[in-house]
Amino acid sequence: MSAMSVERRCPSCGALASADADWCGQCYASLAEAPASPAMPAQATAVAQPQAEGEEPAWPCPVCGNPNPIQVNLCLSCGTPFARLFQEAERAPDIAPRTAALWSLLLPGLGQWKCGRSLDGIARMVAFVFPFGTMLILVVSRLGRGGLGPATLLFSLFLVASLIVWATSVVDAHRVASGLHPLIAPRTLLWGLVGLILVAVGLATAVALPAVRSR
Repeated sequence: MSAMSVERRCPSCGALASADADWCGQCYASLAEAPASPAMPAQATAVAQPQAEGEEPAWPCPVCGNPNPIQVNLCLSCGTPFARLFQEAERAPDIAPRTAALWSLLLPGLGQWKCGRSLDGIARMVAFVFPFGTMLILVVSRLGRGGLGPATLLFSLFLVASLIVWATSVVDAHRVASGLHPLIAPRTLLWGLVGLILVAVGLATAVALPAVRSR
């Protein structure tokens, strides 16, 4: 009777069980107590509290590794912005550098497109197609007229521009596929195209004015 003085019940079915029983007499479930969970190691506690008491919180620069106070937005060592911590790393192109260069050899910008830089590829295509297409128009418009005549300067300008875009696109496609930065950024390329248009308009005006005045 003394064994039942302390009421003990099965955690599975709720039936009464003696204090020294190892198994429930009704459902045969084990009455052994679960072992106590081990104490959290000191290392885990240190990870949960990385900052020492009273220490100022800081963020590590993703470029140089310098710890910076949490209230500053730029790295005090190299000037890298705090937002760089949340930028995902660029995926390396899965194309061989030689293959990327050959694509841009076929058409400027295709190599950049194959490397995953679609905007760069489109910018180079536009920067090449405009001068090259205009050059072809000049040639077709002067067929049967004994050469290019006054349009020779414009033809030379667009020819040089086309060759520059074509050559730099091949080189930059190889560099991008190799994990390097391009020599000419898309923005620089587009500003160069704007400058080419302005120069071409100036040359066309200089060529057309004498012809108009002679009439």
